[in-house]
Amino acid sequence: MGDWLCLRFRADNSASQIVHWYHGGGDWIPWGDSLAEAILFDSFRQRLPGSIRDHAIPAIDDASNATGDPAEGPLDTWALEQLQRDSVTPTDAERLQTLSGHELAEALIQRHLCLPAVRCHLVIDALANPLISDEILDAWSATENDQVQRSLLDNQLMTESQIALVQQLTGLTSEQILAQQDWDSVHSQCRQVTRQTPLLAWAWDLLGYSLERSDDVPAAIDAYRHGLRCSIFTDQTVRVRTHGFNGDGQKFSAARLIQLAYQSSDPDEQTYLNALSCPNADERREQVRSHFAALAAKADPATAHDLWFRAGWDLGAEPMIAFAELLDQVTVTSKTAGRVAQSELAQTHRNCFRDRYGI
Repeated sequence: MGDWLCLRFRADNSASQIVHWYHGGGDWIPWGDSLAEAILFDSFRQRLPGSIRDHAIPAIDDASNATGDPAEGPLDTWALEQLQRDSVTPTDAERLQTLSGHELAEALIQRHLCLPAVRCHLVIDALANPLISDEILDAWSATENDQVQRSLLDNQLMTESQIALVQQLTGLTSEQILAQQDWDSVHSQCRQVTRQTPLLAWAWDLLGYSLERSDDVPAAIDAYRHGLRCSIFTDQTVRVRTHGFNGDGQKFSAARLIQLAYQSSDPDEQTYLNALSCPNADERREQVRSHFAALAAKADPATAHDLWFRAGWDLGAEPMIAFAELLDQVTVTSKTAGRVAQSELAQTHRNCFRDRYGI
């Protein structure tokens, strides 16, 4: 699929996480705190709940994993050996290779392995309604395409005609059809992710929406405000189906705050929210870039580094040439702040733009 495993660095120059970067859309999600964890997750993920939405666009089935049997390649063997040295006993390793579904997910969570990625699979599974077949989806899309994604995220938003079609093909009552989603699980899993890895927008987005569904609007607004601070490249919007609620390239959290008529008492936050409210995607990215660039210009080096980064990668910058200045600024501010690893990374990225695009 053209995806990559990438290494993140902390401000103190130490290695932080291994993340899976999706070529289609640019989203990323942590797969573990070590390369061994990430390889282990790659080996096991097809046996986890929610694996049908492993990518925004389903990958071609890998014949080696089609039966659900554990992979036995040299990388998988190496990963288990490394983990046995650090945290997983030989008995644990053997047991993990025999499990699937929710049992496998729970076993990984108990051993503190690949937590955000496993919990994301559990969230996707909790949102899935097994009664909605491909046949039903095709029929819905032919007549109510704009409503389909909203109905899939929240079954309570199904129209009467959508419910009637499911009833016709399943013979079940509307109550039975609408009872398939497990929003309590969504809330629980997302709450855990926001505590463990607060940079991931999808967890804040769905936590906020679960609170909104429960009529706890103040708590929902608080969650959405946290979601605003996360890059759009961490929202997994197609996998978790939040993309039916917001416009092209718009943050789900921003769309919900606008829907709830939220007004911030913080002038900077309100200016930012106003920029996110811009209906034109290109203009929205430019306004967001300008907003964070202006804040970075008057901040201390460490804060400026984070602001310059947000200027480029909160929504993505326009036009392409803007990344030349952004990467120059990230390189300088991170070096001044003592973030040598991040500075070297930004300089390498800057050189790529110069060599490939001449900018």
